[in-house]
Amino acid sequence: MAATGGHMVGGHFGHRRMDRTQDAAISAEQMGQVLDVVRLLAVTPDLDTLLTRIAESATSLLRAERASIFLHDETTGELWAKVALGAREIRVPASAGIVGHAFQTNALVEVSDPYSDARFNRQIDRRSGFVTRNLLTAPTRDMNRKPIGVLQVVNRIGGPFTPEDRRMIELLADQAGVAIQRHYLQQEVVRAAGLRHEMDLARQVQAAMIPQAPPRIAGLQAVGWTLPASVTGGDSYDLWPTADGRLGLFLGDASGHGIGPAIVVSQARTLVRALSEVNGDPSWLLHRVNARLSQDLEIGRFITVFLAIVGGDGRIEYSAAGHGPTILFADTEAPARFLDPLGPPIGVVGDLPCDPTATARLAPGGMLVVLSDGVFEARNRERRLLEIDAVVRLLERVRREPADRVLQAIQEALLRWQGQREPADDQTVVIVRRET
Repeated sequence: MAATGGHMVGGHFGHRRMDRTQDAAISAEQMGQVLDVVRLLAVTPDLDTLLTRIAESATSLLRAERASIFLHDETTGELWAKVALGAREIRVPASAGIVGHAFQTNALVEVSDPYSDARFNRQIDRRSGFVTRNLLTAPTRDMNRKPIGVLQVVNRIGGPFTPEDRRMIELLADQAGVAIQRHYLQQEVVRAAGLRHEMDLARQVQAAMIPQAPPRIAGLQAVGWTLPASVTGGDSYDLWPTADGRLGLFLGDASGHGIGPAIVVSQARTLVRALSEVNGDPSWLLHRVNARLSQDLEIGRFITVFLAIVGGDGRIEYSAAGHGPTILFADTEAPARFLDPLGPPIGVVGDLPCDPTATARLAPGGMLVVLSDGVFEARNRERRLLEIDAVVRLLERVRREPADRVLQAIQEALLRWQGQREPADDQTVVIVRRET
């Protein structure tokens, strides 16, 4: 096998001598071989088998001694011999030699006297003892006619390459291009299927952590809802009954959205639930969660959290790490009040500088509404934000409705505002209303 200056000649495929009368046009026998290659494309998924068959057909149909097929490696910027039987893999820069010229110009290159061509590296012939007499090189192209490799035949037996040879190599190069592109597309499908499977698993895990139904706590109505901006979201919420019969409420919003933030916020939620069995004080819980996660989170990653324990008598004990504003209607007539954050987000510093647990109270008919920023920062088609004031005005109109009806009103308003169901950022809402 010989490599000839940025071009490599492939395995020594057998050749058939043909009558001179067949030089004038593509014969029925030649067309039969081409159709055989086309048939293989339909039934053979293996790229090596297809390209080897194309190279064999090239040596036979063009009455050449050898043939090679190069693929373009976008990562390294090289052309490498995919079909090169009897030789080690050879890589050359995609701009080097005769194969590089064919690839770069996306055009057929015929060289009738390689030793007088400056692109030809005669040192390879000198080392191997092979003598390259002539070369015909064609780019293999994808469906957009972009070059993705090169087909080269070496040393036509019986004279120079003919116009029919030039048409034949371009036909075979096109078939090679189809085989190569199909192979790449199949690889993409396999990778995409694997990624979809991983994403589906992550979504299932995250969905399993969201309560299927809110706990029933005497004197309280509670509902929650989350809509991720991608398959998995950086928002999460939880509602659970505490050991002393109160309602635990968690809403976390990790920076970003996708698998990474989904894992982070799910970890925070799990820590809160586990530690709440030891101590239900919201500030104590956030300090412990921060101490754990601040060691694990990458720089620039953080989680905002609102955490509360709500009793059936309307007493709220809460803490908020960077999360707000949270909206409180103390009773059916009181104006909206914002519960502001008591400290920075989780993961920003190792020792969370957070105020002690604060308290508030819901009178009969009062309502607590906890939102992620994806709700009041929802954008319409003109890219304008919904803003918190519009959310408050909506809540004022429906504040006397049951909690599930209030949630429905928020969902409908978001859909109208956005003009589409899929949000740009994860959206989560938790509502607790004291029954009258």
